[in-house]
Amino acid sequence: MDGSSGVDSDYQAHRAAFAVFAEQWRKGDHRAALAAAHAVHEQVLAAGQVDLRGVALNCVGLAQFELGEFTAAVESHQRAKDLSGRSDVRGFAALRANLARIAAGESVAYPQVWEADSAPGQLAALARSEHPHLAPAAGVELGRLLRGEQHFLAAIHGYQTVVDSGHPWFRPRAAAPLARLLREAGDHEGASRVLDHAGPEADAPDLVDLALAPLDEPEAPPFWLAPVRPGLDHYRAGDLAAARAELRATAAGDWRHAAHQAGIVLAGIELRHGDRTAARQLLGDLAKTADFTHGPRAAVALAILDAAEAAPPDTATTVGPVSALARYLTRDQDVLAGLEALAQGQHPLAGVFAALLGDLLDDGRPGSGAAHWQATAVRSEDRLAAGYTAYLTAINLTMWDNTERVVDALAEAYESAPAVLPWAAVRLGEAGLTNGYGSGDSQSFFTDVLETSHRALVPRAAAGLFNSSPADSWSAEERYELAEELLTGDLPAVAVASLAWLAAEKLITYEDDLDGGREALERIPESDPEFGAPALAVRLLLDEDVDGMRSVFERLARWDDRSLDIASECCMSVLWKLPDESAVARRALLVLADLGDQSTPLAYKVSERLIKVCQIQHDLDGELVAREASNLRRGGPPGGGVLAAARRFYLAGDLDQAIELYQRVNTEDFPEARSKAAVDLGVLFRHQGRHEEAQELLAADVHPEHCFKLGTDLERAGRIDEAILAWGLIADTDDITWAVRANCYLGKAHADRGETDAAIAAYQRAGATQDSFSRGMAWYELGCLYQDQGNLALAKEAQQRGADVGARLGEDGETVVGVCRLRLAQLATLSGDTEEARRRYLDMVDNADRGTAAMGAMMLGGDAKDRRDVAAARRWYQWVIDSGDMFQRELALAYLGELYYWIGDRDQSREFYQRTLDSTGSNPDLVAEAAYRLGEMAGQDGDTDQAVRYLERARDTGDATFGPQAGQLLGRLTG
Repeated sequence: MDGSSGVDSDYQAHRAAFAVFAEQWRKGDHRAALAAAHAVHEQVLAAGQVDLRGVALNCVGLAQFELGEFTAAVESHQRAKDLSGRSDVRGFAALRANLARIAAGESVAYPQVWEADSAPGQLAALARSEHPHLAPAAGVELGRLLRGEQHFLAAIHGYQTVVDSGHPWFRPRAAAPLARLLREAGDHEGASRVLDHAGPEADAPDLVDLALAPLDEPEAPPFWLAPVRPGLDHYRAGDLAAARAELRATAAGDWRHAAHQAGIVLAGIELRHGDRTAARQLLGDLAKTADFTHGPRAAVALAILDAAEAAPPDTATTVGPVSALARYLTRDQDVLAGLEALAQGQHPLAGVFAALLGDLLDDGRPGSGAAHWQATAVRSEDRLAAGYTAYLTAINLTMWDNTERVVDALAEAYESAPAVLPWAAVRLGEAGLTNGYGSGDSQSFFTDVLETSHRALVPRAAAGLFNSSPADSWSAEERYELAEELLTGDLPAVAVASLAWLAAEKLITYEDDLDGGREALERIPESDPEFGAPALAVRLLLDEDVDGMRSVFERLARWDDRSLDIASECCMSVLWKLPDESAVARRALLVLADLGDQSTPLAYKVSERLIKVCQIQHDLDGELVAREASNLRRGGPPGGGVLAAARRFYLAGDLDQAIELYQRVNTEDFPEARSKAAVDLGVLFRHQGRHEEAQELLAADVHPEHCFKLGTDLERAGRIDEAILAWGLIADTDDITWAVRANCYLGKAHADRGETDAAIAAYQRAGATQDSFSRGMAWYELGCLYQDQGNLALAKEAQQRGADVGARLGEDGETVVGVCRLRLAQLATLSGDTEEARRRYLDMVDNADRGTAAMGAMMLGGDAKDRRDVAAARRWYQWVIDSGDMFQRELALAYLGELYYWIGDRDQSREFYQRTLDSTGSNPDLVAEAAYRLGEMAGQDGDTDQAVRYLERARDTGDATFGPQAGQLLGRLTG
């Protein structure tokens, strides 16, 4: 990479024009800077310099941004990204384009951070990439955005990643806001550590420096980071001592990416110059890091070194495998011919050397032939070669925004190369969490990492395990068990909190072990930004210190929603374990109601539990507050909570309290609740004989749905007279939906009370409405009433009208059609027209839904069974068995067992009774008969043990007919 190349000469011709832009921009004359940027773009366009066009367009975008022309800036940076093949040009363009999109008004709401096409999502993807400069630059911007949206935990993560990188330019920029956030979270020691190690923000490049950096890297894009270059220059000049000294100094530095790159070069130097022990040590240390570029490279190098040392010597090539590996690690372009010879030869590692050759050629130069050797590596059927090639594709600096391809490549690496599995698994798991590629699968990837004991990756994998959504209950249990197991070992301190929280969640929520949960929570330091305050809140609740718990929740309410959520959920799990009579439970529920997470599922659970506790503790005021809050949260009208409490007292028979509560909302202040209270009070007063008061109330607007539900509530409470009054209010309403339902319920209520004329009138009103399921069933019930009265003609007419309604409803009316047709067939039998009945049953089998057809077949089978026509009965019952109708199938099996028992065919009877037992678990009548008959036959055969087992089963069903018989037979058999 010397500066005398032809490319550098071409770049030199344009540097002066770029310098004009830089000067104007730094002077603050952004209009002049924009003109200069356009001029230099025209110049490089005329010269055919594609990569420099990207640089020039980035300059145009910078000037446009400063002038407030955000949309234009987006377009300029996007053109730069599309034109250039250089990762530094494309990355900078993406960074600035997305910041311009946000400045132009695009939403930065936190969920969009993880939507791949959104501006925040693109920034997040760049921050997760392996770009040594632009990833931390994006991380700083992402942290700023997240903090502004008050997503403090995500902001901490973004800033922490930048600080941990040790990048000399961006670590100081991330350290100060990170320290402020840590102080807000209560981690003052962590904040001090961040600032102590951040270092001064000195000699950091400005935006123009970053935009123009490619001009200093004509052999684009740069592979070597600046701190590594002096040592590499010494090495290439033959000064090993100076090279080692420079590289060791860099390896000891804070900038991890540079330090690890220096370590890789040092390992290559030691490997080439005879000290394999030192090389292995360097590679082994790097393979233990969380560096997603150099860690896997070191792990693969160790695997190659092991395989090369175990393979027989290769005399067919001029460069030996170990020497080729060493020169690969120093990115020595002069080894290309040697690598090609190894890749094309018969060496067992030929596929791996093809992968190394493809990587070396792919140092960012399009058209270098890298793709050919990468394809060769994949085709080699060498798993290490294919997996390493896939992994290199995934971390390629030009691929960071192609999420789908990156995930596919990571999956191939994960499946193929154990050497890179820990890093690939972490990236795959995080991709599942952040990009919607299956968070349920993420758990398995993080589990693999945690089980490899790769210590440096454990914190990320532990956090990922916590954030994963188990695919099923088995996965959830596995997740909890793994967390508990890991907590018994030696963990990095930063990994403890998330795993301890999972362990506590399991112990408290699923095992009712509050003491064990407390012990797990005690392992979480209060200073932990995410879990510290939630753990403290739960511990205080367990200690019955509700005031302390409230204080923590007041702090959580000002902090991050995520911590508030997990604290609320875990406290709620504790509260489910406390008795309803507990004063602590009531006070803590009030804390959650006031300050806890207000998302619908949890808020609903808190409200329902608080309402119940207040009821049991006779805290009417607390109940009313909780009910009203729940009512308003669900979008109910003001006063709806009081109305619900009044309904509770009404149904329970406490009419004085009910009336008092109804009167509270029977005012102009609660217009919607007032009209509903008037309905309830009107029904109550009419039942009490207070007709004048009821009449005044019922003049108000009546809500049909409210009346109907009032009736059903009263019916369930056993207050049938009042239920009839409520349904009667809407029996003639214009709202057909509720009118027909109300009349159906009225019909049943009157029929149950023996008030046949009133029942018939109600069903007739329902039958006179437009077609609906309820209308069809009204005709059915009316037909049954007529049948009970002995009026078979009217019964037949009603059932036919019901069947016609059902037929017009299509699939929605199949049930109506089935029951009406069955009744019509039964009516034909009652009328003595057996042929008509048989025709109707056959029609049901041939032209109805499965359930109706099965009923028809059962009736035909039952007729044959009564006539002892075994063949016909067997045919129809077998039809039912094969139909798939589970209820009728069980009956058919039992009836066949009974039929064969009648005719003395014991083998067939035994078979079908046994099949009845094997398929029937919920119908005690069928179980009782089958078990009794099987026991009886076993006893007759002399098999007392078998008989006893069957008879005990029959007896234990409690069936009124066969239970006592089984008990008597047992007594005779056992003496």
